[in-house]
Amino acid sequence: MPGDPCPSPPATSIADLCRLPAASRDAVLRFLVPPELLDRYGLGPPGGWRQDGGGVFRWFPLPDDGILRIEVWPEPAGEDPTLALGLAETSNGQLEAGWIVLNDLAGPRYHLDRDPYGTALAIGGPCRNQGEELRALTAGLAPNQVRPGLRLFGPLIQRVECLARGLGKHRLYVVPLAYHNAIKFEHYGFRYTDDAEGLHWIDRQFRPGGFLRRRMDGSRPFRQPWMADTIRGRSWAIRDGVLGRHWAAPRMAKDLPCQAPENTFPGGHW
Repeated sequence: MPGDPCPSPPATSIADLCRLPAASRDAVLRFLVPPELLDRYGLGPPGGWRQDGGGVFRWFPLPDDGILRIEVWPEPAGEDPTLALGLAETSNGQLEAGWIVLNDLAGPRYHLDRDPYGTALAIGGPCRNQGEELRALTAGLAPNQVRPGLRLFGPLIQRVECLARGLGKHRLYVVPLAYHNAIKFEHYGFRYTDDAEGLHWIDRQFRPGGFLRRRMDGSRPFRQPWMADTIRGRSWAIRDGVLGRHWAAPRMAKDLPCQAPENTFPGGHW
């Protein structure tokens, strides 16, 4: 768990958190940023949080909707934040981390979010820049990654769990935007609230004798035979439509403070 004590803000919801006095609110926002990330970029303690899209530390509250997003921009005029985290209240009063980004800004950028003419594309949407996707695949990245990751997912999700407990929540929800995200969340103790069998089915069909395995015939760059046996390879094939449909993000949750992990890809490696 994080070295700092978990915060206990005088709040029980994201809406309350957004409305706290600046000192109390900023202490919580500061806690959410892993110190390893600050060290990576030589940043001081998070402070001076701004809502106008400028500065290094940014927060975007929508208290009436129970939504909060924080971002860290070591290069305020750069293309990407190194950290983006979205938090929201669920309909049953729990906490959901709906958007988690950890970019290594020293790494190359892959323009999966733009078409060849520079027009913005929705990450994970139906329109694709397959040339950039192929570059990202070759570089070892997974779908939706515009830059290499920072390998700080564990420290960040632990801090989000601490915040959830500090707000009096007993469950944390996440929505994996791609197959590899779902497998990663499994490793951190999240389980499927519905359609776990769908993930087990995907695993069976990618294994020898499965019909997804037969589709990994090298006929397309994203359907090479080796990809059936790796997490990111399967994720790219699913992004490429090997399922015959778009990825439907399953909902996942973790009962806090701990829960036995799901495992729908036994022996799976990156």
